[in-house]
Amino acid sequence: MRNLLLRFLNAPFFVLLVAAAVAVQSTLFNAYPLWYFQPDLVLIAVIWCALRRTLTEGGILVLIFAGVVETHSSAPAGFFACVYMAIFLGIRAFSRFFVISQFASLLVVTIASAIAFKTLVLVVLATLGLAGAQATHFLITVLPFAGMEGLMGYWAYKALDAFDRKTTKSESSRQLIEDELLVEEGL
Repeated sequence: MRNLLLRFLNAPFFVLLVAAAVAVQSTLFNAYPLWYFQPDLVLIAVIWCALRRTLTEGGILVLIFAGVVETHSSAPAGFFACVYMAIFLGIRAFSRFFVISQFASLLVVTIASAIAFKTLVLVVLATLGLAGAQATHFLITVLPFAGMEGLMGYWAYKALDAFDRKTTKSESSRQLIEDELLVEEGL
């Protein structure tokens, strides 16, 4: 019973973790020299949802994450929803054709997703007619941003894996629970 409750509370706790991460990163990294190195922990959560959650659950979580980010920014409604959902669906499609089995390959996917994120932001701004003002900013910040995402991903993925294990959301925890239930039923 405890495991089922923890499994049920995984998604709400995950949303609270992301909301806290958005609050911390938008508070600590808003000064001039630090915003070059601002990590996007929501992007890491989106990648985690793309690889470790079902399409429905992950998609809903990504839309909630985008809503949280949009409330903390002055971006138009739906801006981050478009960008994060494109990253989410792109990684889901990528993982269908390529196996991401090693931790190092997960970090490479994170760095590539960070570059794709910045590019998608520029593309969405271009559709709004605002890309000219952001082109220089894109060129200056894309490499430090990708590096910070890789660095933060190193710790964040380990923490998210531990979080999923504690809340019995990981595949290995799910298999242990099913085995326990089968033993209890006498099968």
